[in-house]
Amino acid sequence: MEKEQIGGKPVNLKEGENIIWRGQPVQGIIRDPVHIGAGILLLTIGVWLAIGGVGPNAGAGALLGIPLILAGVYLGFFHAIVEKNRRATTYYALTNRRAIIAYSLRVLAYPVLPNARITLKKGRFDTVFFAVDRKIGVQQGTSRHRVGFGHLQNGDEVYNLLLDIQQKESTRRETG
Repeated sequence: MEKEQIGGKPVNLKEGENIIWRGQPVQGIIRDPVHIGAGILLLTIGVWLAIGGVGPNAGAGALLGIPLILAGVYLGFFHAIVEKNRRATTYYALTNRRAIIAYSLRVLAYPVLPNARITLKKGRFDTVFFAVDRKIGVQQGTSRHRVGFGHLQNGDEVYNLLLDIQQKESTRRETG
């Protein structure tokens, strides 16, 4: 077993496993017009409720207005900064068998399975989905969410590499 560093975090590679690609999400503040619009809407409603609202229960509106103001300021302005900091501490890697995501506190590795649905979501910045993870909810139910490398400038390259890995894994499992 060989140790490799991804984003300053140690990752154990299995025998015969090599890193073939490393990357990071796009850096910097990315303004999302939807977040800005929703933040301004919440801020406006919160201010309106806080300064009096309407009707005989205007005092109760002030209590609701303060959390809406805080949510609007966060969503419209500070959310972009929080996301920038999260992307700055996220690192991606592909080996000839797995996709690895190294966050600020943990390292997650997902095998590239022969039957996995690998998709490329094109946009201003690309996202490549390669796995489905299950989260246990509050009521012990499970929800499925897709896992992938987000905010990539070179999504096509990563997508093609994942398809190659998937094809090789399929061939390796059939022969081996």
